[in-house]
Amino acid sequence: MLMFWVFMVLFIGALQYLMPNLTRRDIFFSVTVAPEIRATPAAHAILASYRRGIVIVTALALMLVIYATNRAMEIGTAGILMLQLLASNGFFVYAHHQMMAHASAPSSTREASLAPQPRIAGLGALLAGPYIMIACAALLTRAHWSEIPDPMPVHWDLYGNPNGWMPKTWHTFGLLIGVETLLCVILTFSVIAMVYFSRQISATGARAREERRFRWIGIAALVAGGYLSAALAFLPLNPRATFAFGGITFFLAIMTVFSLELIRRGQGGVRLAPAGAGEVISDRTPDRNWIWGLFYYNPDDPALMVEKRFGIGWTLNFAHRGAWVFIGLMVATLAVSFAFPLLSR
Repeated sequence: MLMFWVFMVLFIGALQYLMPNLTRRDIFFSVTVAPEIRATPAAHAILASYRRGIVIVTALALMLVIYATNRAMEIGTAGILMLQLLASNGFFVYAHHQMMAHASAPSSTREASLAPQPRIAGLGALLAGPYIMIACAALLTRAHWSEIPDPMPVHWDLYGNPNGWMPKTWHTFGLLIGVETLLCVILTFSVIAMVYFSRQISATGARAREERRFRWIGIAALVAGGYLSAALAFLPLNPRATFAFGGITFFLAIMTVFSLELIRRGQGGVRLAPAGAGEVISDRTPDRNWIWGLFYYNPDDPALMVEKRFGIGWTLNFAHRGAWVFIGLMVATLAVSFAFPLLSR
C-alpha cells in the first residue's frame, strides 16, 4: 500500500509540474496570452515560482503519506492527496493572478464547420451497458444470497482482500447498488454533455483533426469509467472479488491508457498538432468568465461543457442549468457514500 500512495503523490506532483506545458499555446495559467509570451523572462519567473511551490507541496505530501501509511491511517492518506491538490491549486491561483498583468486580447478569428458533428454509432447501447450490468449483479446477488458471508464485505484493499464489512441485509446491498448507479449516471451525463452540449474549437485542418481525436478518446475514457463503476456492483458476490471479476481490471486498464493518452496529446491535442498550422484559434471563452482561472461561469455561453484552461479534459459552465444537475448528482453520491455506515444500520 505504501508504494501505491507514494506513486499517487509523485504522479499528482509530476502532472501539476508539467501542466503549464500541456495547455493550449494561447493560454498560460488560464490567461489568454500571445503565444510568444511563454519565452519572456516574466513568464519564466512566474513558471519557476509555480514549480517551486509544486515541488515543496509534493515533498511535504510524500512525507505525510509515509507517516500516515506507517500508522495504518488509510483515510488520512486519501485526505493528504486532497490537501496536495488544494495546495497545488493555491500556487496555480497565485500564478494566474500574476499572469493577468500580461493578458492580451483573444484572437478575433473564429472557425465554424458546416458539417454535422460526428456521432458514435451505437452510443445509446454503449451507455445502457453499465445499467444492464448493475441489474445482472442484483439478480445474481439475489440468487446466491445464502452464499454471501455475514457481515457482508463492502470495501477491499488493492490486493482484493476485504477490509470493511457491514451487516448482510438487502438494505445494505441496495445502498451499494445505489452508489454504483449514481456513479454511472454521473458518467453518462458527462458523455451526453460532451457529445451534444460542447463545441469544437478548431473546425478545419490538422488542429481540428487532433482535437476530434482528443475528444473521442476522452469520451471513450468516460464510457469505460461507467463500465468500471458497474463492475464494482459484483464485488459482494465474492469476499476476494476485487480482481476475480476480470472486467474491473479490464476497464480500469482502458481508463488508465486513455487518460495517459490524453496527457500525451495535451489539451485539445495541441502537442500533436503542427505548431505552424495556421493562426492560433482562441478557445472562445473570455478571461473575465474564469473565476480564479478554474471555474467557468458564463450565462451567455450555451455550452454546458468547455475545455479546461488548466488541466486535461473539460469542465462545466456553472452558469448553465445542466451544471447544477451534475452537481446535484455529485452531492447525492458523496452524501450516500459518507453516510453509508449510518444508513446501513
